[in-house]
Amino acid sequence: MSFRVTDLQFSYPRKTVLRKVDSGDLPGGRLIALLGPNAAGKSTFFRCIAGLLQPQSGTVVLNEQALHAMPQTQRIRKVCYMPQSFASGAALTVFEVVLLARKHLEDWRVSSDDTAFVETLLQRLGIEHLAGRYIGELSGGQQQMVSICQALVRPAELFLLDEPTSALDLRHQLEVMQTLREITAEREAVTIAAMHDLNLAARFADHLMLMRDGEIRASGTTADILASPVLAETYGVKIELRRADDGTHMVGASLAGN
Repeated sequence: MSFRVTDLQFSYPRKTVLRKVDSGDLPGGRLIALLGPNAAGKSTFFRCIAGLLQPQSGTVVLNEQALHAMPQTQRIRKVCYMPQSFASGAALTVFEVVLLARKHLEDWRVSSDDTAFVETLLQRLGIEHLAGRYIGELSGGQQQMVSICQALVRPAELFLLDEPTSALDLRHQLEVMQTLREITAEREAVTIAAMHDLNLAARFADHLMLMRDGEIRASGTTADILASPVLAETYGVKIELRRADDGTHMVGASLAGN
């Protein structure tokens, strides 16, 4: 499994958002964190890869296949995009919406394997107790957990998750990131999660990409990027790295000059 974006450029009529973005070669089986300040272009980057926006130039290649050359139905099977916001007014239960996500673009006949897979994934994410609840009854954090489950239930090769832990409490953030890392490795998929929490990224990501002003400023292993001065430059802050007792990196930040 491999993935690469080369010279990707996207502009609105009066604003350039992505400026010849080059991701470098991203291997399968590793969790990749896409980091950068607000308005860096992360969501637009995801939407261009998913085919929701049409870039002006560039190539997106997954397993030596150009995504832009695929029919949209084939692209949807290979690429799963989870946006920041999740809302549903449908009168469906959690189990039903996750099952529908699994059967998306497939034969709608439901097998015992389908229901078993959904049950296992709900358990793995710790939300099996919500299976019979209606989506509209859930809190924002619970809805985000369901959205993550809807993404992971699909047999995609590339997962694009836009701020998957933004509405979660600390315990669920840790559990979700650990599960994402495990499932990514098990499936040898390419998973890119856009994030703001540097400590979560430092703890769980195998690879970091830094984006600012529509450009990838750096891309490499987590250890290399954390040690690079580009991290502080990207955010415009001072960065201090420490090691936790378990050997993981801890990131401290302060305003320049303080």
